[in-house]
Amino acid sequence: MKKTHHDNNGRFFNPWTQKRRHPYLKLIKWLVFSRNRFRAEKKEPVSFKVLRPDFNTPNSSGGDCITWLGHSTVLMRLAGKVLITDPVFWDVNLLVRRKTPAPVDPRELPPIDYVLISHSHYDHLNTKSVKFLKKAFDPVFITGPGYEGYFKSIGVSKHLVLDWKEEFRAGNIRIVSLPVQHWSKRTLFDTDKMLWCSYLIERGETKYYWIGDTGYYEGYKEIGERWGPIDVLMVPVGAYEPRWFMKNHHVNPEEALMIASDVRARLMIPIHWGTFDLTDEPLSLPIKHLREIHDGGKDPALVILDHGGTFDCSYLKGL
Repeated sequence: MKKTHHDNNGRFFNPWTQKRRHPYLKLIKWLVFSRNRFRAEKKEPVSFKVLRPDFNTPNSSGGDCITWLGHSTVLMRLAGKVLITDPVFWDVNLLVRRKTPAPVDPRELPPIDYVLISHSHYDHLNTKSVKFLKKAFDPVFITGPGYEGYFKSIGVSKHLVLDWKEEFRAGNIRIVSLPVQHWSKRTLFDTDKMLWCSYLIERGETKYYWIGDTGYYEGYKEIGERWGPIDVLMVPVGAYEPRWFMKNHHVNPEEALMIASDVRARLMIPIHWGTFDLTDEPLSLPIKHLREIHDGGKDPALVILDHGGTFDCSYLKGL
């Protein structure tokens, strides 16, 4: 049976909306003719604290933990397995460089078992980082459909394809691919030929939900009803201005909190901020604004990690 997010030309789309990607004329309008209302603030220097994680020393409880390595790269140590998401250890390219240094030399990473890829954009699917992990650890790479040719071209054979709502089990861990509102592109000719996904990771009774990139859509309510409540939500909060151009594909802090509410998250860790300067807003604004609007009495617990910071999952017992 044909799936609703597959079209007849080997491409994928968001079936709940008629809005497709912006035409290139709008991209040019933004990059060339649009006036950035944050232009003065963008000139001010900004820096963020960077911690150096020690993966050789167990966390205080000796149990599960989550380390944020910048942008959408998260390392999760769960049930004796190590997962990493959208690994980007270096600059993306000559134009997109890290504004905040990587908190760890990738040679100091613990052995990686699984790599979760959200979509094909270069700041999420980084070939240099993929090749490094393949050579160092030979993990299993997990993606949506459409990435088979890419991984084959760089010599990766341990590749697992999960379409939306499909799952994989490994011991005490279950990984479920879930829908997000986004798109994909790496070349002139492969627009939307690689599916975009988020991932629910269940470790026993505890549920972790990681979203690499997304616009807000009503489907998060369904995810909350079917797979919630979520214990730890890792959700993007940056790269959202100007809204007339970014809204369909990048949430702002308000919408990130809406997602948290929809999926019934107990605790939220913001990601996708402060690492790469991709859009109009200053790098410091997303996390500053999130602090301002977060209501501790109404919203989930908020844990803001420094680059390289680690969340000890035993903290969940006290919520």
